[in-house]
Amino acid sequence: MEAGQDVLSGRTAPVVPRRRRPLVVPVVLLGVLLVGVLSVRYAGDGEAGRIDRALAALVPMHHGALAFVGEAFSDLGDPIPVAVLLVALAAAAWWWRGGRGLAFVLLAPGAAMVTTSLVLKPMVQRTRDGSLAFPSGHTTAVASIAVTAAILVLSTPALAARTRRLVAAALALLVVVVGVCLVGRGYHYPTDVLGALGVVAAVVPPAALAVDAFADLGDDGDRRRIVGADEPTARMPAVG
Repeated sequence: MEAGQDVLSGRTAPVVPRRRRPLVVPVVLLGVLLVGVLSVRYAGDGEAGRIDRALAALVPMHHGALAFVGEAFSDLGDPIPVAVLLVALAAAAWWWRGGRGLAFVLLAPGAAMVTTSLVLKPMVQRTRDGSLAFPSGHTTAVASIAVTAAILVLSTPALAARTRRLVAAALALLVVVVGVCLVGRGYHYPTDVLGALGVVAAVVPPAALAVDAFADLGDDGDRRRIVGADEPTARMPAVG
């Protein structure tokens, strides 16, 4: 019975608990600052900076098993794996978190990917091997899905606190591994990956707040209708 009540409460619980909402502001500001600084620094550039060269030298993945592993994790940001991950996450979010969870999954990763691919890449014009590179679209896709999943997991009452933290840590590790593999395989500069993480930090948490705000409006309206329906009954005079 308690498990069923936890699932039911999870379907109506906010995506971001109210006590954690003040943390969103510094996260978003940090993301905006990171993207802004890197965008200005590497606008129109096509070469690796000193930081890029130093970091890339630490994670070469050009031969043998490392190349195979690096390619596999890099491919997680391709369109088909991203679509599969989004569908799976949307189904899980609907089951565990109801309409709020589903709306968050449909909104947040898409907004982050659009910001990267259709706004920042054409605007910044940083290239690698002739292709627009900043921010990394593959990193944005994987990180936005992982952060969306982590936010939903961390605010799911049906899961134990230790389980929520372990899942969030595993998702964070996945994002780091994908970013390292994209650099190691030579698809992106390290600063492209950092820029993508900044986009995710700037876009995904506000999307969660927007979903909560919209859902709260609906909840308030439902409560007002219920109260309004009760009032005439309460005031009806006794018969006889």
